[in-house]
Amino acid sequence: MTPTEFHKIYDSLNQYGKSALNSITDEKSDYRTHSHDIIYKRFYINAHDIGEIYHYTSIGALKNIVKTKLFYVGYIHSMNDPLEVRYTYRVAVEYLKQLNATKDEINTFINDYKHNNFDSYVWSFSPNRNSQALGNYGDVALGFDSQKIQQKLSEQYTSPDFKHMGEGYGYVFPLKVEYNRKTHKEFIMPIIKEWLDAYRGLRGVWNSVAIDIRKKCLSSLFLLSLCFKRQILWQEEELRYVIVKPKHDNVDSSTLISDRPISLAKINPNILREVVLSRQSEYRKDELKNVLRENGFAKTKVKITDLPY
Repeated sequence: MTPTEFHKIYDSLNQYGKSALNSITDEKSDYRTHSHDIIYKRFYINAHDIGEIYHYTSIGALKNIVKTKLFYVGYIHSMNDPLEVRYTYRVAVEYLKQLNATKDEINTFINDYKHNNFDSYVWSFSPNRNSQALGNYGDVALGFDSQKIQQKLSEQYTSPDFKHMGEGYGYVFPLKVEYNRKTHKEFIMPIIKEWLDAYRGLRGVWNSVAIDIRKKCLSSLFLLSLCFKRQILWQEEELRYVIVKPKHDNVDSSTLISDRPISLAKINPNILREVVLSRQSEYRKDELKNVLRENGFAKTKVKITDLPY
């Protein structure tokens, strides 16, 4: 396409089409500064900077982990929070309504994201070994070496050449969960506006471009859905390792537990540094020490929470 042909088509577009093209081509636009790589840079955390991180679970689960040397990494749609992932898209729909989107436009967006899902798994942690908010998840906090988790998961799931990511492979990266609703709006609003502008202004006139922009918007929203959670849960202070596998006809889970897909993370003694018991389970300290020792985790320390209750 020549510059003359491009400008002829551009001049024929309505205000929404022109806005969509301007936003996606301008590096300083609100859309470009809140999408794609910017999201990754903002919410990615370097494993080297985290140190020790804690996963809260039950004593029964801990015993199974050290016996099998495996950890079950949960499917993103089977998390404890019933609004996991869906929260970001619900907020996006709220903003579509604020932008006066029609019912048909909202339904098209919902259909778009439902057909743009990814095969994703999340392993949740906290930097806090004495979290009151996470105590409901179990009697123990398992302290892991974050760098070694990154290394192990990458060795297990990422293709060595990082290109041929076929069946069984996945991208592994750590993210910091963001709970602030103002930050959510800062990122979601320009992305959903770009989706709406492309749909309203380029569909039919420049349909292939419209579809491409909508897909880019959905990819950005997917990244946000991995790290945005409701503000009411802020005390969890969650950090998470995410495994995103190439999507085929079905989820590529390692196995099924209670009909829920999971991925398996291999665990060895030098990754699990310590086990922190709640006050209610303090009497089981010697029992857990024996379980750890019998299964090759003799160097893993067993401690009691610093909380007074």
